[in-house]
Amino acid sequence: MEYILLAVSAVGMGYFPFFEIYLAIPAVMVAGMSPASAVLWAGIGNFAAVPTILFFYEQLCKIPRLERWMNRLEHNRFRGKIERYGGLVVLLTTVIVGVWAVAAVCRSLGMSRKKLMLTSGISICLYGVLTAYSVQAGLDWFQ
Repeated sequence: MEYILLAVSAVGMGYFPFFEIYLAIPAVMVAGMSPASAVLWAGIGNFAAVPTILFFYEQLCKIPRLERWMNRLEHNRFRGKIERYGGLVVLLTTVIVGVWAVAAVCRSLGMSRKKLMLTSGISICLYGVLTAYSVQAGLDWFQ
């Protein structure tokens, strides 16, 4: 039962902006969850923000006035560069500004859904593992 509560806590903290993966992993690891489980559950919660952003982006595009404006944003002169280098931007900026902001900005600038989801998932896994390793090293140092 304790594991389920920790998993739900990790998913919840990982999902919400400002908590995201960087607070979720240390919190559940200090509470007793293993690093692998902390990365898994917090990563699932954090990644869930990407489909949420994509869903609501599509809903906003159904409003005629917003659709025209969003299409102008999406079909800009930098679209080729966004498709080419956008994945690297996602990998580097997710750690700084968070997955919510990165997903919203990259999608509105024209990055494809598939590429955004793939690079966000890789970024979340990478930074989750690094966060868990750092937390575990800190916990081991204090013991």
